[in-house]
Amino acid sequence: MFEVVLSRDAARSLDRQALQTRRRILAAIEKLAAYPQKGKKLHGELEGLYTLRVGGMRVVYEVDSGSKAVVVHAVGPRGDVYKN
Repeated sequence: MFEVVLSRDAARSLDRQALQTRRRILAAIEKLAAYPQKGKKLHGELEGLYTLRVGGMRVVYEVDSGSKAVVVHAVGPRGDVYKN
């Protein structure tokens, strides 16, 4: 089982979401503890990161196998989440 850690930016983005959306995203993030490679691998500048689709939202995260951690870097709409 992996530990899931939210970055400060990801936590802020999550707090700004509507309650129902926040619940769906949190449920998906919790599942990453058991299945960290569930998402799609990203390429190019974002190589080494994964993305998980939750409706129209995306969760961008990194898997650190050494420390058994999943670090969530960004949460947001598809059009915005990959820009930073």
